[in-house]
Amino acid sequence: MGKKGKKKSKETGTPDVQKFKKTREFWLLKECVTIQESLPFVAMDVLDDLAFMKVARFLNMVGLLAEHLQVNTKKDYRFNYHHKYLAPTPQFFPFGYDVDVIRQARLVQEKPGITYNDQEYQFAESLRTLSEKFLKEIDSYMTKIASEIEPRLKDDFATGLKRFKVDLKEDLEIFDQMWIKYEQEYVKARHEILTQVFQQVDRLVTLEMMLTQAEERLDVEAKQALENELVREIEKFTRYLCPDLPHEDFPEDVIPLAEACIFYESKCTEEWLHLAKYLIKDYLELRIYISKIPEERLKPQLKENQQLMRILRSFHESVLASRVALDFVSRLPRLIHAKTSNWMTKKLLEPDLRYIQKTAHLALEST
Repeated sequence: MGKKGKKKSKETGTPDVQKFKKTREFWLLKECVTIQESLPFVAMDVLDDLAFMKVARFLNMVGLLAEHLQVNTKKDYRFNYHHKYLAPTPQFFPFGYDVDVIRQARLVQEKPGITYNDQEYQFAESLRTLSEKFLKEIDSYMTKIASEIEPRLKDDFATGLKRFKVDLKEDLEIFDQMWIKYEQEYVKARHEILTQVFQQVDRLVTLEMMLTQAEERLDVEAKQALENELVREIEKFTRYLCPDLPHEDFPEDVIPLAEACIFYESKCTEEWLHLAKYLIKDYLELRIYISKIPEERLKPQLKENQQLMRILRSFHESVLASRVALDFVSRLPRLIHAKTSNWMTKKLLEPDLRYIQKTAHLALEST
């Protein structure tokens, strides 16, 4: 005789409950209860990476349940208060509950401020008080949500599946409002701090945009004035991020004089021309990078943006290396009085830069 198969466990509960037990939502409920049993207290416990992972998983389950039960509250503030230069780009349709909010609330509770680029930015005392209250409420509601679910799983939703979902939705709506209240205040405070952190970056982006517009209008006087202003801001920004650089000031009119080197090429040595061309290349690379910051974003710890740091250093070195050439052409008639066409613009020189970058890349591959 063949072996008999294992006996199926008897399904319990009403037909609706039996059907519900086969859904993803039922699995989410069971997972919430299981995780909650080993959850730390976020307001007081020391949390390592594993503890944060448990909290993150529980919040993920709660977020999915809230979505299923149509706890539909707008969280546009996440997008609206995500700083325009902050990486990564924010979600356009944010939902759920990010464990990083708890991480940041603990940071606010424990420290008077946050440090970016060796400078401390203070949190308001009201935010610290709010953070403490928020973390305690999170602990309370994570326990409450799981304790509401567990007995209903055991008694097959004896009070009725519909009643259970209504009660759970009410709990999740309170949790959601509590979360929104804190997160909204936190992202506003963070935005204010990041506005200060990115102040110099914003200045560079604005000047680069104004310069591009002046070039498109072929307004040469405005172009040269904005080139000088942009270079002054770049010098200041580079010294802020790279205090180890030589304490040697940039000459006046760096870019107009670099363009003059090319115009007066018959009067310049080969070395001077070579240095001026490298200076223009590094300047153009930096301008293109700056113009893409609103799209590609930056880390707030500015030194962690490796490409930015590399381009700033290269441009700084190129300016100082070209000092003799720039000094020579500064004694010749000013470019604005001698040149009438083919002014150096980003749009005009971008194809040349792409060619230089491509050939340099191919040369590296062949070595």
